[in-house]
Amino acid sequence: VILINKKRQSSRRLSNHTQLAQVFEVLGSNTNPILTQLAKTRRALFVEGKDFQILGKFARKLGLNQIGNRQDFAVVIVEGFNPERIRSLKTGIETTLGAKIVSAAILDRDYRSDEESAAIAKGCRAFCNYVTIHKCKEIENFLLVADAIDRAASRKIIDHGKRTGKNKSYTPVAGKVLSSFSNSKKSYITSQFLSESRRFHRENSPKIDETKVSEKTLNMIDELWPDENARLRLISGKEALVIINQNLQKNYDISVTPTSIIDAMRADEIPSEMKVLLDFLKCFAATSTKI
Repeated sequence: VILINKKRQSSRRLSNHTQLAQVFEVLGSNTNPILTQLAKTRRALFVEGKDFQILGKFARKLGLNQIGNRQDFAVVIVEGFNPERIRSLKTGIETTLGAKIVSAAILDRDYRSDEESAAIAKGCRAFCNYVTIHKCKEIENFLLVADAIDRAASRKIIDHGKRTGKNKSYTPVAGKVLSSFSNSKKSYITSQFLSESRRFHRENSPKIDETKVSEKTLNMIDELWPDENARLRLISGKEALVIINQNLQKNYDISVTPTSIIDAMRADEIPSEMKVLLDFLKCFAATSTKI
């Protein structure tokens, strides 16, 4: 481990684990609560960006407060899809604590094929006890429930009216906006999946004819596309929410947030994959740390 501090003219190699405290001193106070939780629980959940804000909200929605409040594990943020970064962070954490930890990783699928997702998950299990990769593009796709979005928007309009005295009636629009947006992205999504699948097979199975790889990918898209729910798993959830909020801002001067959508969501509307994901976290949180 090499410590780089802008206050010094040169970097310094750390020769033993006791010096790692200096690393976290440089990183700042935000790291201290994470270290405290890691020392207490000996469990680390690696997630991309702010994904746990959505995961935690869904957990509390279903009464899983212990999961939602991360009582039995620490959440460690990894910027972007980076399994090697997870490996390095885990090693650094274990060196700092002087003990092994139980680890789990939750990663976005983006436009990777099923084969690549499976290969990545298998590779991650060499250093992570639990690994899952979303079947949808990213965690925001779990928020693309049209009825819940419409209820959240309606509530915002009522609140907005109380504050401004301007009362507007809301016409449900989320389903129409999502359908229009998803259909407009078919060519882009297809090209992304083609690019990713070709790259993966060039790197891992160079003898396979690229035309067969492309044919398989195109067949997958054609098979899934007529199903609206499947289509909503393929698009960018982040982009879809931006488009919805642009529409709401233009017509009603309001916007919806992940929290407001989840608050408006009924338990039976929560995607089944999210419920499976929370079961995954329950198993992880209950895993013995005596390893």
